[in-house]
Amino acid sequence: MLLTSLGLLFHYTHVDAEKLSLLSDEELRLLAEKMGIYVPEGLDRVFLIEEIIDAFEDDTAEKSFSHDAPDHVEEKKLTGTGFIPGRLEEIAIPDHYNETYIVAIVRDPLWIFSFWDIAESVREKIIAEMDEPKLLLRVSESNEAESAFHYEISANFDDRKWYINVPYAKRSYRIDLCVAKFQKIKVLARSNIVRMPSQYMDMSVKLPQMTKSLLILSGSEELHLIEPKEENSMRILSIDGE
Repeated sequence: MLLTSLGLLFHYTHVDAEKLSLLSDEELRLLAEKMGIYVPEGLDRVFLIEEIIDAFEDDTAEKSFSHDAPDHVEEKKLTGTGFIPGRLEEIAIPDHYNETYIVAIVRDPLWIFSFWDIAESVREKIIAEMDEPKLLLRVSESNEAESAFHYEISANFDDRKWYINVPYAKRSYRIDLCVAKFQKIKVLARSNIVRMPSQYMDMSVKLPQMTKSLLILSGSEELHLIEPKEENSMRILSIDGE
């Protein structure tokens, strides 16, 4: 009976002292508890009713204003006042989006982080058309020079990300997601082009005189610095050096 009375009361569009006076002291205290109102011990019934009415009117006004003012709702989202406990737990981020793509991101001068995905329809077609297909990551230097090169890295169909060590800094690369059978290679997706940063500070001869003076004062001439090699000393090469 107690919960039924409170349930009916919450459905009223307007709550006044006359309606609240029909409730017992216990019902009033339970209602105040549900509305988050602090009730000190020994609070007179009249003051308790006034507190409930004030809280109910404030809540109604806030809901009405939120519905009529989209800007106010957006402000609450930004400030965090509209946070609903447990809402974040309901959001599930999928492992993949059933698309075929590959993305390249620079990690440092000699490493690229790449991640990719293959749509289910493309995957099924590959399996149907090729017997024991192999997945490859083809790393290509992205320029028109004669020295441009590419090399390939074997991957598994279950893989979706890879750290790739490149041979030279200060160059541009792209990565092709490929599937291969024997000598036949098919490109499934092509990444964005990434420009690798410099591995060392460039010591230009056109440095301002102030900078040159500071370097001399710092003792740089006594360090016997040598020009760094362009290639990646960390890269693993085969016996023939290729």
